[in-house]
Amino acid sequence: MKLGTVFLLVGCIWLHPCQSRSANGYRALIGCGDGFLAAGSGGRMDWISTSGVVTKSIKPTEFNLNALLSYQQTLFAAGDSGILLLSNDNQSFRKVDVGTGASIFCLTRFNNRMIAGSEQGMLLVGDENGVFKHLSLALEGNIVSLSSSETACFGVTDKGEILHSMDGIHWTLLDFNTYYAGYYRPCRFTSVLVTKNQIAVAGVHDDGSPALMLSSEGTIWAERSLNYSGEQGEWCNLKERPFSMYDDALQDQILLVCSNGKVMKIPSCSHCNQLLTISAVNNTCLCENKEYWLVVGDDFSLHALEAGWK
Repeated sequence: MKLGTVFLLVGCIWLHPCQSRSANGYRALIGCGDGFLAAGSGGRMDWISTSGVVTKSIKPTEFNLNALLSYQQTLFAAGDSGILLLSNDNQSFRKVDVGTGASIFCLTRFNNRMIAGSEQGMLLVGDENGVFKHLSLALEGNIVSLSSSETACFGVTDKGEILHSMDGIHWTLLDFNTYYAGYYRPCRFTSVLVTKNQIAVAGVHDDGSPALMLSSEGTIWAERSLNYSGEQGEWCNLKERPFSMYDDALQDQILLVCSNGKVMKIPSCSHCNQLLTISAVNNTCLCENKEYWLVVGDDFSLHALEAGWK
């Protein structure tokens, strides 16, 4: 396996603390060619057109697939029991031996390395020759989400921990709940997103209510309000649980993908959040490809969004 040098956005990753990992449906989504590629439970992978039609479906494995990554002409899919698959032709997949049976929850590409987050605080770091090094970090939780830019990589765990690296090998760890004890309510994180201007981590508080923390550099964190204006103009608080985030860079906003078919738009204006209802089931991932948008979720639901939906 030859790892390229051109980074491509990972897309959305399904993460499990707010939802049973036994849930049937899509768990990952990325742009692929002129459409999208989604993967999920039971090893199912679907190629989906911009109009929301499944054009091809395969099951290269029986294991649940939790994450997708695409760069150059290579596709990667990762999931339970240490499964990692790659394809160079969008047709056939072969298994890559990562040297562990630990379930993989997330993938990203950083500093010419592939980085996978897995169970019990383990990172798998692959070099250009396809050799994976295991990094067991002093974390209590599972690494459930990773996101990177050209200069930094961040991850989060389902025990409220944040990890940060400038090279993909050496990591700084922050136990958010201990550090901010008495200031913020304890959190279990489900997703992290690195954008041009900030880093965002999302999850749930200890009472199950949604949480979103923002930081300019990943050192000092501030909680972002998740209130919005209701149908009658009244102020409401988001009740749904966030599963993933997407960077809508053109509109300078974060799209928070939530349970019960909701998506929340979070712009820079702290009083301008907007809640949209997309479907009747839990949304897990959202992605854009060439100005086309797709939302997928439980029960292998999918919804192509019309132009101007935002």
